[in-house]
Amino acid sequence: MVAITFALVSAVLYGVSDFLSGVQSRRRHFLVVAAVAQSFSATCLTAIAVAQGSPLTQQAVLWGLVATVGHVFGTLMLMRGLASGAMHVAGPLSAVCAAGLPVLLGVALGERPAPPALVGIALALPAVWAVAAGEGGGTSGADTSAAPRDDRAGVRDGLLAGVGFAVYFVALAHAGAGAGSWPVAVCQLGSLVAMWGIVLQQRAHRRPDGGVRAALPAWSVGLTGAFGALTYFLASRAGGGRLTIVPVVASLYPAFTVLLAMAVLGERASRAQVVGLLGCAAAVSLIAAG
Repeated sequence: MVAITFALVSAVLYGVSDFLSGVQSRRRHFLVVAAVAQSFSATCLTAIAVAQGSPLTQQAVLWGLVATVGHVFGTLMLMRGLASGAMHVAGPLSAVCAAGLPVLLGVALGERPAPPALVGIALALPAVWAVAAGEGGGTSGADTSAAPRDDRAGVRDGLLAGVGFAVYFVALAHAGAGAGSWPVAVCQLGSLVAMWGIVLQQRAHRRPDGGVRAALPAWSVGLTGAFGALTYFLASRAGGGRLTIVPVVASLYPAFTVLLAMAVLGERASRAQVVGLLGCAAAVSLIAAG
């Protein structure tokens, strides 16, 4: 139950971070927002890791770097999918793959969830799809209205993004104990270097809407994302690194993004999203019961 609670808190924090990222990216270039947010996230988690006094082990660095590859690759593929105009495909497909692939791996490694949890897992995947498919771009905040729609590119990039995020989830789940929060801190530091490298390559910081100083309010995106990563790591540790439960619950974050958009921005949920939200709630209850 502790693992599920941490995973649910992680989903809430990821959902809040996603919402704030979308709001910030409506006003500034999304790459700069992502890089500034990553700066705050990496600083926060590194400070926590240092304060814990745990040793920086070789295992922590290894799994942190693997998580970095998954995090950066997944983010870039998702951005490319959203930019192709296939937001309705790339977004939900990445979320479902990020939840489903760790489950398949966990089952292959011998994990056997209880029957209620299995029903919850089976319910969570279409529920996440239903919620994310009508989300309207909260993930990136990029303006894709003028982009020609390419559904095949959306499927490709959504699958690749899902694989990247699944690698991120699996790597942090297997980081193990004994190194404090260094695995997640290493991941955030690696992602920081990668994100700023992309910003400089794309010269995004030189665009009229891309100034770094103007994007400093993205600190809120970084901090909520940092604690989302940390609570996911704690959930994985509490759950013994099992892959069939914690990644699924953490992947329900689009539900909280949509709820915030409804509460703060007055956006109306589609019927499919309402059904998806109810499905997410039922999925968490069933997984907890299992």
